[in-house]
Amino acid sequence: MLKLVLTPRAANSMEEIVDYYLFANSGERALKVIQSIEEAFDKIRDSPTSYPVCFDIDVPANNIRQIIVHNTFKVIYRVAKDKLEIIEIFHGRRNPELIRNVND
Repeated sequence: MLKLVLTPRAANSMEEIVDYYLFANSGERALKVIQSIEEAFDKIRDSPTSYPVCFDIDVPANNIRQIIVHNTFKVIYRVAKDKLEIIEIFHGRRNPELIRNVND
């Protein structure tokens, strides 16, 4: 099984998501969101090429894929030779132009 790592960009997005849900809702809701995203990470680990190529980025590639969590979050990841790299965790209400360049 490939190692799963978060880019600094994805780690920052995860932190923002947690902060938002803690502020706007409750600790219980924040925990449920985190658990759902972590379940998506497990699915990616189990079957990384099962999910569709991400076409929201500037240069779509077969190794950059996405999984949708609760019709709310898009987890964009790269399948590399030695690891699975979570590039971004993106809320569907955000401006999609923010994820065009996955190399930021």
